[in-house]
Amino acid sequence: MLHHEAKSIVKSHSKTKDTALIWQLTCKTYNKSMSTSLNGDAILGWLTSSRLDDGKWNQTQGEYITFYIDKIDKFNEMCPDLEINDMQGVRMLQNLIANIPNLANVLIVCCQTKTSAGLPDKITLRQFVSLLAQQAQVYDNGRIRTGRNCC
Repeated sequence: MLHHEAKSIVKSHSKTKDTALIWQLTCKTYNKSMSTSLNGDAILGWLTSSRLDDGKWNQTQGEYITFYIDKIDKFNEMCPDLEINDMQGVRMLQNLIANIPNLANVLIVCCQTKTSAGLPDKITLRQFVSLLAQQAQVYDNGRIRTGRNCC
């Protein structure tokens, strides 16, 4: 949102100092702004085109998973009417890690374990991210070397 729009909202309510109304109007203006729409489109474009195995990510697997979930949260905050729900997020995350050997089977194993225990096999995005983070941490710790011989 442009600064002058926010400033005019604050100025128009300077006598009443009704912060709840100011905040409501500011959020409404922000949610309907073109820059929010364009930024939301850019985030969604990255979310749907990104893959961990494409060679563009040079950090750890754990950082990638954390970054990806942060982008989903940011998109949901920016575009509440187009919110990515848990199952969509799980499927998107599963697609981007499909070719990573240590992460690809995490969802399958989790669902099989729940089914064999007689539980529903539904999983939330946060649960899936937690399971992936555990596997990624094991992999990342094996690749990070410390000490004198570290290059």
